[in-house]
Amino acid sequence: MSHDPFHKEPYLQTKLNEYRVETPEFPMKRNRWERFIHFLASPAKDPLERFISAADGVVLLKVAPIVGTVILTFIQIFVFL
Repeated sequence: MSHDPFHKEPYLQTKLNEYRVETPEFPMKRNRWERFIHFLASPAKDPLERFISAADGVVLLKVAPIVGTVILTFIQIFVFL
């Protein structure tokens, strides 16, 4: 399967043979500092996404803090009376 597509094009074959590409050596393994920076730069997972994506999720996010505040207020009132 050594079919040369440029066999019929001698001018193009000579021009392609003139070019040499040298690939530089680079380390394949990252060092600790690069891994740490990559960890810091990676996107974070949104913990509230499952509440917002649901139809009632927005209502839940608005009501939950109010209910929590009322419950904490009643706990403080009954404890200190």
